[in-house]
Amino acid sequence: MIILGLDPHPTTHTAVALDSRGLGLDSLSVQNDAEGLNQLCAWSARFELHCWAIEGAGNRYVAPLLALLFANDQSVSHIHPSLTRQYRARRGKKKNDLVDAENVARVLLANPQLPPDQLSEQRTRLQELSRTRDKLAQQRKANQMMLEALPDTMAASLSTALQAVLTSLEAAWKEREHAMATLVAQVAPTLLTLQGIGVVLAGTVLAEMGDIQRFENVHHFASDCGAAPVERGSGKNTRWCVNVGGHRQLNPVLHLMALTRRRCDERTKTFVAKKEQEGKTKRAALRALKTHLARELYRTLHACHLGSPIPAPS
Repeated sequence: MIILGLDPHPTTHTAVALDSRGLGLDSLSVQNDAEGLNQLCAWSARFELHCWAIEGAGNRYVAPLLALLFANDQSVSHIHPSLTRQYRARRGKKKNDLVDAENVARVLLANPQLPPDQLSEQRTRLQELSRTRDKLAQQRKANQMMLEALPDTMAASLSTALQAVLTSLEAAWKEREHAMATLVAQVAPTLLTLQGIGVVLAGTVLAEMGDIQRFENVHHFASDCGAAPVERGSGKNTRWCVNVGGHRQLNPVLHLMALTRRRCDERTKTFVAKKEQEGKTKRAALRALKTHLARELYRTLHACHLGSPIPAPS
């Protein structure tokens, strides 16, 4: 299997081909336009059995290439930048687009179990809505803080202008949230039956996760969310630590679900209390809870995909 690693940018794309032993076969840099993308596809056709590894495949400027690759039935894996950090951190190692593309390919070579992505118009739309809503919420909060910090001596016109901006941001924010609710109801309405998850969190999960079938089992899904503990041991010392990797948009969803459950759900309160009695800290107990929530989320999404009854929470 030939792995084609891609380092994408708004103006250019750089690709490197590695064989199964990690030896470089060829490379290519093209402009991020229609002609460049066609050159990239023609170049990849030289390798009969190949798959793509793309860093930051969720970025908007990668969408035209992804549409072209999926139209040609290409296998594409999204490589999170955190996975290539180990290669960038090496001292004395140069950095450029060619090196970055090679590192992306090496990540997939070292982790062949990474699930491939799949194209979905609803997922793409949810990504746009979710990320735009988050940016609008940040702008709204910044303007709200600015308005509250205005001294009384400032002109009333400035306060009126800021209030108008806040009203506009809130209207755009609610519009996107309403559109997310409509899409979530079409794709996976059963997500909203889970305690601790609403329209925004459900939309984020569907936007960032993709097809649940691409995960081999529940453990792979929990690991992708950054909710599966990682073993750190040497000799007689064995311990489990928090997973600092994983999807940085899915992990906060589990965190917010855990906080809500810990506050409102009696079963969750009992679970956390039991973990603390076992000697775990509050943070460790919360991490254990997030692992269980990741499993519950996986089973619910899997049942929704197959049209089966929603499983009872564990």
